[in-house]
Amino acid sequence: MLLQLNMDRVKELLCDFHILTGIRIVIFDDACRELLAYPEHHSAFCSLMKADCQLRQTCRQSDMASFETCKKTGRLVVYHCHAGLIEATAPILDQGLIIGYIMFGQLTDRKDRHALIRLVCDQYANKTTGYSRPVLTAAIRKVRYRSMNEILAAAKILEAITSYVLLHELISVKHERLIEKIDLYIADHITEPITSHQLCQLLHIGRTRLYELSRQSLGMGIAAYITMRRMEMARSLLVETDCSIAQIAIMTGYNDYTYFCKVFRKAHQATPTGYRRKSR
Repeated sequence: MLLQLNMDRVKELLCDFHILTGIRIVIFDDACRELLAYPEHHSAFCSLMKADCQLRQTCRQSDMASFETCKKTGRLVVYHCHAGLIEATAPILDQGLIIGYIMFGQLTDRKDRHALIRLVCDQYANKTTGYSRPVLTAAIRKVRYRSMNEILAAAKILEAITSYVLLHELISVKHERLIEKIDLYIADHITEPITSHQLCQLLHIGRTRLYELSRQSLGMGIAAYITMRRMEMARSLLVETDCSIAQIAIMTGYNDYTYFCKVFRKAHQATPTGYRRKSR
C-alpha cells in the first residue's frame, strides 16, 4: 500500500508515546513494511537477535504472525514473541479496511530475569547463532520490564493512536499513485489476462481494499475498468491503424473474436467494423 505519512507529526506522536511509556513503537504499511519507528534503533537484545540472519528471519515470522492475527480479527493483539518478549500490534483501519499496523514491543513482563535468561539461552546460546550465554545474558538484563497491567494500558493507548492518526489525517492512502500503477500495469499487460490477484500483488493490498479503491476512485469495479481500458485501446486501433478486427481483438487481450465483438458492441453501441467505417 502506498501510504502518505505526515512524517514530522507522526514522528512527534511516536516520540510522545515513548516519553510516556518508555516503549519503542513502529508503524508498518499493510504489506508489513516498516515505515517509521521511535526510537529508530532496536534494544540491545533485539539488535543482537536481528544481527543473526536466521534469528532475524524468526523475528520477522513472529511479526508476520501478529499481522495475520490482526487481519483475521481486526483487533489489537498482545503476545509473546519467539524470544519470550512482550509485543502488541494494532491494525490501522480506514473505513473498516486495514491500511497498516502500529506495533510496540521489546519488553518483558517477567520480574524474574533468570527465567527469561534461561529461556533465551536454552534456545539460542552456542547453537547456530554462536552467541555465548554471557553475551545473551548481558543483553537480556537491559530489556525493559513492565507489569502486564502497564502493558495492557499502553496497548489501549496504542489503539487510540490508530484512530488519532486517521482523524487528524496524519496517515492517508495515496489513491492517485495507486491508480497510476494500475493504469501502467494494464497498459503493459493489455494482451494478457489481468486478474485482481495480480493487481493486489502489484499494489500490496488485499482484494477487498482493491475493490473499495476501485469503487471510490474509478467509479466502477476493477473488472469493468480493465474492460473499459481495453475498449479505449480497441477504439484507437480501429481509427488509427489498418489492423484487422481479429488482430485488434488479440492486441487488446481477446483471443475470442466473437466475444471481442460482443464486448465492443456493448461498450460503443456499434460493431467494430461499423465503428471504423463511421469514424473514417
